[in-house]
Amino acid sequence: MFLAFIVGAPAIESANGEQLTDIETLRHRFEDSCFGCHGDGADEGGFSFDALADGSYGDDTMKRWEAVWKNIRAETMPPADEFQPEPDERREWVDWIQKEVFRLDTNNIDPGKVVLRRLNRSEYRETIQQLTGVNFDGNEAFPADDTGYGFDTIGEVLHISPVVLEKYLLAAESIIHDTIPLEGATPPEQRFWSDHLHLDSPEGEQSKTVKFDQSRDFHLVETLKKPGDYEIAVRWEVNGAWTNTGENADLILLHHVDKENTVEIGKAKAGFFFETKGDLRGKVTVTDKPLHVSIRFKPLPRDADAKTLPEAEDASYSFRISNANVVGPLNADEREYRKGSKILVGGPPPIDADEEVLDQMSRVVLERFALRAFRRPIDDRSLDRLVAIARETRTAPDSGYEHGLAASLKLILASPRFLFRIENSISPNQLTSIPPNTPVSALGDPIDDYALATRMSYFLWGGPPDDELLRLAGEGKLRQELDAQIKRMIGDEWRMRTGVSNFVGQWLKTRDVTSVSIDVRRVLAYRGDEKDFSWQVRDSMKQETETLFRYLIEENRPIEELLNANYSFLNEPLAKFYGIDGVKGDQMRKVDLPADSHRKGILTHGSMLLVTSNPTRTSPVKRGLFILENLLGTPAPPAPPNVPALEDSKSGDMKNASLREILEFHRREPMCASCHRRMDPLGLALENYNAIGQYREMELGLPGRRGREAEPDKEIDPTGVLMTGEKFSSVVELADVLANDRREDFYRCLTEKMLVFALGRGLTFGDATTVDQIVAKLKADDGQMQTLIESIIRSVPFTHQPKSDSVALISAD
Repeated sequence: MFLAFIVGAPAIESANGEQLTDIETLRHRFEDSCFGCHGDGADEGGFSFDALADGSYGDDTMKRWEAVWKNIRAETMPPADEFQPEPDERREWVDWIQKEVFRLDTNNIDPGKVVLRRLNRSEYRETIQQLTGVNFDGNEAFPADDTGYGFDTIGEVLHISPVVLEKYLLAAESIIHDTIPLEGATPPEQRFWSDHLHLDSPEGEQSKTVKFDQSRDFHLVETLKKPGDYEIAVRWEVNGAWTNTGENADLILLHHVDKENTVEIGKAKAGFFFETKGDLRGKVTVTDKPLHVSIRFKPLPRDADAKTLPEAEDASYSFRISNANVVGPLNADEREYRKGSKILVGGPPPIDADEEVLDQMSRVVLERFALRAFRRPIDDRSLDRLVAIARETRTAPDSGYEHGLAASLKLILASPRFLFRIENSISPNQLTSIPPNTPVSALGDPIDDYALATRMSYFLWGGPPDDELLRLAGEGKLRQELDAQIKRMIGDEWRMRTGVSNFVGQWLKTRDVTSVSIDVRRVLAYRGDEKDFSWQVRDSMKQETETLFRYLIEENRPIEELLNANYSFLNEPLAKFYGIDGVKGDQMRKVDLPADSHRKGILTHGSMLLVTSNPTRTSPVKRGLFILENLLGTPAPPAPPNVPALEDSKSGDMKNASLREILEFHRREPMCASCHRRMDPLGLALENYNAIGQYREMELGLPGRRGREAEPDKEIDPTGVLMTGEKFSSVVELADVLANDRREDFYRCLTEKMLVFALGRGLTFGDATTVDQIVAKLKADDGQMQTLIESIIRSVPFTHQPKSDSVALISAD
């Protein structure tokens, strides 16, 4: 959807102020199909070509032209029951408007201005996780981000206030505190997982979960690097019974000094009356022999006073060992960082390190961290300042090397260069690194490789560029390796999960699935079991849609399969909720749908059906508007003021009317008819699915309550005709209509949505050429999803910034 771009120019001038046209020119082009309703004095819907030509629309002239352009392109005008132009003539109209009215030059695309973008909460969380390994909850720490054009990646709405800045400072303090070991380096630690342990003897079967029915020994035998004193910490857990069985056990940590000598070095109790998880600790001295310790699990007699439900008599707790940590030698000079090693490259400083050595080590750590945090190299002046701050801090009383680094690292995380995505144009001497046949524009400058790497990573991964992207950017080779890097990034499943969730979560509203308010009892007319609609089902609905989208990217499938896929991604709870047999387990997996299935594509996904419903019933208006706006890119204008709610129509003769009948009555109002002609057929096609996404044949009336007469059930009629003339008898047929007859509309809509998300700005008619080029590539490549992604990344708006844009580097002072 292109958003209106209001240009303050005289009504009969083009976007650049040149004389546009006159009424005779417009009559020559549009008389046969348009002037009956919008010319020669007719102004149906408040629009006429006469007013467009004589300047009556003033500053809204370009907005009116944009409306004409959209409606012609989407084939919503002329209406289906009016004389239709030939496809070539319609294409000529669109081309004429873009060339003569909008003055677009296909060889010089305006990249558009992107406002300096702050990291939103999701991007901040992902960036911190990649930088430090800390799972920071930005939703708790920061206020909700504003959105624009449907997304929270829009630079002009990502404001920063003094209050938010203070929260960033507090966040930096907390993150570095959790990351940097201010207590200094500690003895080395080795972690042995449960599969390193053996049951009952050193040669026994691998460790596994055991029941509270007999004594068992878990043996660990490992050769350590050096002799000395060691600390052992064994992490254990009690799992199992859903009710009190009164079962408990002694846990004893034993050190097998040799074949004849075994020493108890630690003890704990586990079970219902004690702890259900913990660390069993002890210290040992190891010589030149392998370390041999064991954990004895010894069940105690069942507590006779425990209150056990009759059906739980056979229930039993189970016990397992998660891992064993061996720390040491405790009495040696060798030290390492147990946390922060991802940042503190080079390890701890030598004991005899002087200030010059500490400065050099600090410089290496800070330079590397700043490169990854700023998404580009730090300048020498700023780095010198950070090294000086680290030195000043560590020389204070009760401080050390780690304290100094922590002080400088906090400044990096509070720097505008971290919080904002600062972009530079490519330097003149790097222009030769741009491969031939790369789109260029005289209206913009190419961004440098670091900015390109950042745009790519936040677009696809929702987080910062990794070391590979930064390396290529530093070598000036990213553009030469662009195809390979896009493939590599798409192949990174876990990071793509975040990127897809950010985009689909806002485009198709899957972010709202787990929180949307719904009164399940009323939706089911008090006739069903609301427990079936569990939190797990809601979460699975979200995963179904996002997994399908990610699958289409990974497998490079046609994007129209979002609309008409004869398969979906389900787990057992969701399949059972949908009434689909044969799916077992909690993991989402690809499931082929039966030929006679009522499910097909995202129109029948529970996620979409849920977020477009009211708390107590379906909403054909919301569902129809959702399809228009998010799948076809032709949203209806806002409803006029004082329009009565649909429920207000249920009186008198309409008391027992169906939703279809109520909407038909609603459309009799002239001010409602034009919009509802677009929305209603789409929304009513989905009426076979209730407000929580379950299929039904009847619209359930509410039973009589407190003296009220019961409402009758009504058979659902999902048939309809689109405004563009296509007919359908079910949502399955509608999905095929949208995926085939209206395929180009869907290509264009998804392209526009993804461009807005990727660019961080709304689109104007100036972006029409870019969208046209991408849609043409999609049509030529059978709509392959990776073609869309690659085309966006290679487009002028993605790879360029306006010549007037120059963002100076912000120092870390």
